[in-house]
Amino acid sequence: MKIEIIDSVSGRQHYSLEQIALLLEDDQIELNYGSQFMGRPGTKIYSGLTDVVKLRSELELNDKRARMWVTHALELEKKLTVCHPKKTWFIVERDDNGCVVGNICPRLTPLHTLFADPDVCDNEQKIKLLEALYRAYFYVAGVFDKRLDEGLSNFAVDSENRLYYLDDDIYSWDAFVSFPHILGVLIRNNSWLDESCAEKLGTLLQQLVNEFFKDSHTSTMIASKLRDIYIPDNQKYQLFKIIIGKFQSNKVISRKTQFSDRYLAVFSDVHANLPALTAVLAFLKQENITQGIVMGDTVGYGPHPGACVERLQNSGFEVIKGNHDHAAVTGDIRHGMSTTAKWCIQWTIPYLRQEHLHWLEDLPLELYGSTENEQRWLAIHGAPVDPNYFYGYVYEMTYESNLDVLEKNNIAFCFHGHSHVQGIYARKKTGTQDKFYKEKQQKLQGYRHSLICPGSVGQPRDGVVGAQCAIFDQREQSISFVTLDYDMDKTIKDMQANGFPESLMVRLAKGC
Repeated sequence: MKIEIIDSVSGRQHYSLEQIALLLEDDQIELNYGSQFMGRPGTKIYSGLTDVVKLRSELELNDKRARMWVTHALELEKKLTVCHPKKTWFIVERDDNGCVVGNICPRLTPLHTLFADPDVCDNEQKIKLLEALYRAYFYVAGVFDKRLDEGLSNFAVDSENRLYYLDDDIYSWDAFVSFPHILGVLIRNNSWLDESCAEKLGTLLQQLVNEFFKDSHTSTMIASKLRDIYIPDNQKYQLFKIIIGKFQSNKVISRKTQFSDRYLAVFSDVHANLPALTAVLAFLKQENITQGIVMGDTVGYGPHPGACVERLQNSGFEVIKGNHDHAAVTGDIRHGMSTTAKWCIQWTIPYLRQEHLHWLEDLPLELYGSTENEQRWLAIHGAPVDPNYFYGYVYEMTYESNLDVLEKNNIAFCFHGHSHVQGIYARKKTGTQDKFYKEKQQKLQGYRHSLICPGSVGQPRDGVVGAQCAIFDQREQSISFVTLDYDMDKTIKDMQANGFPESLMVRLAKGC
């Protein structure tokens, strides 16, 4: 058996070939769930009193690929600095010319075994260790866009209670998809977690999220995802609710709204286009429509952000937060924004006063309610399927999955923005294929579920020039789509005066 040491995480030599070979002569440790040694099928563990060897025998690699695999693993582990510095990677050459990659590391105590013994680790120590675990977890996510496997068995401590990551695999960041589920497992499986511990854990988790993500929407999004986790034990669920409350803070995520009027205004994506918004508000006043919903993106793309905020503040309509509103509040332009959109947000921020920003920050992420006929509805900027509320689109590739969400939650229809395309994706009661309907007048009784977009006030993208909105008749369950003329020359002139990208002016003039 030929062994070649490649390198350690610290870059220094900590083990000899003889030490590795000696450990490999011992009996292989059996991997069992809940035992000190756990791992994926195919992984082989050999343990001495002070060190552990791990062979990744499930990987079928030749010499070249084995070296590439180990090089990549080492580069990442050196960069993240969450593994033990003595962890050393090596390659074992097999008789069939294949190779097995492996590593040797000091023997550490995994958290899942430490937490199982109350005489070894009290609750205060456990919370401190969880703080260290989640600090490493959020650090890797927030700084490197990577995910550690957050299970307790993947983290261990040395004799001085310094915490290290045990797993060899480091994953792409999943935007908190797995985090709520693993947190739910932690709550369910650890009887020592009481209300006091839940309070402390929730506080430290929220603080770490703020430290590494610096974005209030991240906490809001986590709270929403945590609410979807099913915990049948009511006592355990009460602990989970304490943690959810820490993330949610005083922010309004979802708000129930009931409208008394028969006719409701429905519009979205004003995008700082004051002449277009003025035309829509004048039309609604003429029609004597005083209640309605605005589905976000008051700012972005246009030259009148402050004025549009003030007009909607005084409109009496219910307003939802959009992704451009959020970006203006936080200054975070990393997610789902084109170069042009990023430029516009950076231009917008100095033109918003603190009271404008506070108003945008406090907008809810969704509204829900029911009509006079007890039909349940939802209003959101992005898409029902999107846990982030305002990044997902409803369009040809996603509308069926979004209709599935409405069906699952018994929601008759969803008003949404973001796509800037006026019309309805609907699932008919007759069972015919889901499709897009763009007629200007539509009755909703024939639809089991529908996704309704009023288009965009300030920047239509369906080949229509003008300011778009819709009127919803609660009693008759019908929708009327409207496109209005407005003083586009004024908007374009103001965009030119402020050096806006030419493509945005062309988009307004062509409606696409």
